[in-house]
Amino acid sequence: MNSTCRIWTEKNIFIAILMVAGLIFLYLAPQSAANVDEQLHYPHAKKVVNWYFTGGEDQSCLHTPHTNLKYYGQSVDNLTALINRVLYVEDEYLTRHYTGALFFWLILLLSGILSHRLTGSWLTATFTVLVLVFMPRLSGQAFGNLKDIPFAAGYMAGLLGIVHFLKEIPHVHWKTTILTGFIFAFTISVRAGGYILLAYLGLGLVVYLLIYPFIFKQIISSGKLKINLLLHGITLVLISWIAGLLFWPYALQNILIHPLEGLRMMQHYQVSIRQVFEGRLIWSTDLPGYYLTKWIFISTPLLVLSGFFLYIGNFFRELIKNRPVPRQFFYEGFILFATLFPFFYVTAIGSNLYSGVRQMLFIFPPMAILAVTAIFKCMEVLKRRHKKLTGGIIVLLAILLIWPVKHQISTFPVDYVYFNILAGGNKNAWGNYEYDYYFHGVKEPADHLKTLIGNEEITVAMNSNLSNYFDQSSNIDYVYTRFHERSSYDWDYGIFGLNYIHPYLLKNNLWQPEGIIKTFYQKGNPVAILLKRVDKSDFYGISEIKIGNLHQGIQLLKKAAQHDPNNVWLLVNLAKAKLETGDIPGFEHDIEAGKKIHPYYEPVLLLEATRYYKEGKYNAAIQKLNELLEINPRYMPAKELLETVMTDQKKIGRAMNE
Repeated sequence: MNSTCRIWTEKNIFIAILMVAGLIFLYLAPQSAANVDEQLHYPHAKKVVNWYFTGGEDQSCLHTPHTNLKYYGQSVDNLTALINRVLYVEDEYLTRHYTGALFFWLILLLSGILSHRLTGSWLTATFTVLVLVFMPRLSGQAFGNLKDIPFAAGYMAGLLGIVHFLKEIPHVHWKTTILTGFIFAFTISVRAGGYILLAYLGLGLVVYLLIYPFIFKQIISSGKLKINLLLHGITLVLISWIAGLLFWPYALQNILIHPLEGLRMMQHYQVSIRQVFEGRLIWSTDLPGYYLTKWIFISTPLLVLSGFFLYIGNFFRELIKNRPVPRQFFYEGFILFATLFPFFYVTAIGSNLYSGVRQMLFIFPPMAILAVTAIFKCMEVLKRRHKKLTGGIIVLLAILLIWPVKHQISTFPVDYVYFNILAGGNKNAWGNYEYDYYFHGVKEPADHLKTLIGNEEITVAMNSNLSNYFDQSSNIDYVYTRFHERSSYDWDYGIFGLNYIHPYLLKNNLWQPEGIIKTFYQKGNPVAILLKRVDKSDFYGISEIKIGNLHQGIQLLKKAAQHDPNNVWLLVNLAKAKLETGDIPGFEHDIEAGKKIHPYYEPVLLLEATRYYKEGKYNAAIQKLNELLEINPRYMPAKELLETVMTDQKKIGRAMNE
């Protein structure tokens, strides 16, 4: 009786924690930040929905040469676009953020259930839920990331379905098969990587029958069982494949080839994004093979890391000791495989990874389950052998959990930016690793600006695509600009996230522009700034130079540079104009001044090479361009000029030989 009461109490605690978490997510969703990917995927989702509404006449969703979005199923993005269209929702992003909250809550629910299935303990399941809630890199993206969070939910549901399917072997229920098929279908519809669940089921079945040959003999000896399992397998594959494509227009054009194209594209994504990693600015296609490994180590709470490695050690110890393998141990081993295999696979094939661990978020829920399982097993052993140590272990676990809890409470909605003590915390990570890559930090200055200006008509410049913050503000126009090139555009206020900026500028405090009204911080690190443009000499000067009024433009830019001494773009334009006018001493002065601010800035180095080329100093130009391409191998203006220089050099060489 007491045992039954205890179990029900633990289960009720689990349910209560889930309910509280759900209420908190409902409260936080309207206050959460939009991310830059939302402004990429949501417009595409609208096109997808319109493809269905027009009966396929609007084919814009099938032609995405620059974004590759046609290869994404992104069914949850598409679902939010459909809801907003049918229900005439005004705040479209609020729908998205509530949807994201729902799918993160489902991750908690599914992870808790799977934890209970593995351990039989609702207390372990409850602690698993808490660990996931306070895993900043995962929960911090709950609201706006409608690719990785729903995919993680589908992945967890898929693992749960596979475990249930294998437990029923050889007498699998049709309900299990059909439900598992639709779970696989949903995961595939979010991202083509969901096909891995089919491979998991097949591999899991083979290994299961090898470990437990008596079940294999039972199936082989019964023609009815063989046919029944074959029908289950065919049904599951068909449901997974066909239902997974229903909200994916490109896949529907060729249901056999196009989904596999999407899968290949996901494995080797062609778009390269420049990232700050280990204090250097590197293209994602050139990042070292240990990129993902290091990110996992520096951005995962120590409680999860330590628990997971404790589990691995204990798993292999038990594997050697236990013969035959207990079935419960087999299911745990399967979850361990589903955690480790994606990591080793993407590392082995050299997938194009970027933005930290974002693309691999789906392995963190099973990792947390195993980590918590190991911790509770360890505590059970200590309770039997060293009761006095148990209290100390509980205190240590609380301390390890409090660190990310405190972080999330104090940093929302930029709470996903989290670095543990192995990275020296957030303070030491700034300038060494890509920080707020999703531009969550832009929300606060955007809200501040709307309060600041009232009904004043203004133009705001941003180095992100998050114009949605001003969709309901008819008095605010938006213009996009790169941070360094902001002087080339006409704007009144500027909101700039301090992302994708060279670490040299960040670490040497050379990034601050003129006119900062307020700097917005996360854990003591600047993540965004709000500017007011008090003078437009920079814009007018660059405009004059563009139309050929070089001398007038130079005078205006000289004035602007006095007020904005860290603006290297002004020096680039000054140097360019002086080179055109033949003012070589002035050109050299501005180039050197620019290099003092930003010695790795491509336009400055390109101008040096251009000067050598115009003067016929081809070898010097080639040397400078090669230096530039060492800094940025994908800088197209340098590649184009290098080709021109080498072509002209060859022409002169041939002419001299003739």
